Amino acid sequence: MASTHQSNVETVRTVYEGFNEGDLESVLATMAENVEWVEPVGFVFAGTYHGPDAVRENVFVPAMERFESFRVEPDRFIDGGDTVVAVGTFHATTEDGERIESPFAHVNELHDGHISRFVNYTDTALWR
Repeated sequence: MASTHQSNVETVRTVYEGFNEGDLESVLATMAENVEWVEPVGFVFAGTYHGPDAVRENVFVPAMERFESFRVEPDRFIDGGDTVVAVGTFHATTEDGERIESPFAHVNELHDGHISRFVNYTDTALWR
């Protein structure tokens, strides 16, 4: 019997597509109401945020406002069932034209098809 729900990898993939297209509503819709979103110390959006609104206000909106361009490009997805790891590169351009390319590994934990926890691992020295 064919299933009509998205796989966890497909759900996570839509997050990157939506963010890069500026469609924050579709990205936020993939998150659980109590999502825990962790950005590393030393990163421009450092902190642990709870709930989709906190992620929007402390990570997504600043990324779009502080940079001339900011893209998150995954190269591959590692399917661990309820844990999906995305490996790729941040591509950003500051308002003064400085380009930043930083590798990342994002660990997404999902529950009932929604992201319940996200942890960003990246080289924070590249962002200073």
